[in-house]
Amino acid sequence: MSYAKEQAGVEQRTQEEPVAPPERRGTASLALGATAVSMLGCPFLPEQLPPWIRFFPLYLALTVAIMALVCGLPDLWAMRGDEEASRGRARLGVALGTVAMLVPSAAFLLMIQLLD
Repeated sequence: MSYAKEQAGVEQRTQEEPVAPPERRGTASLALGATAVSMLGCPFLPEQLPPWIRFFPLYLALTVAIMALVCGLPDLWAMRGDEEASRGRARLGVALGTVAMLVPSAAFLLMIQLLD
């Protein structure tokens, strides 16, 4: 069989079977938001643990929270017209990401005010 016939066969198969768009559920946003919020609790772990386990996740919490928003907001926008879509995971992921962004920001501003 020649290369031209193989290519035509592939094109015909892809044109006959439409590919469904990926289903958006917001699971990535929920996982990232929950991870970001749990990272904020790492300093409250027992003192017997090494400092890098207790305090290093705080440096990554803001980044993970931003990733939760970046994953969740497009999912919510894509689900806007769909009545059957379950928006709960995406909404919760965006909410947790927002909380994980606001808590360190508020703590930082409070520390600045206390130092003055």
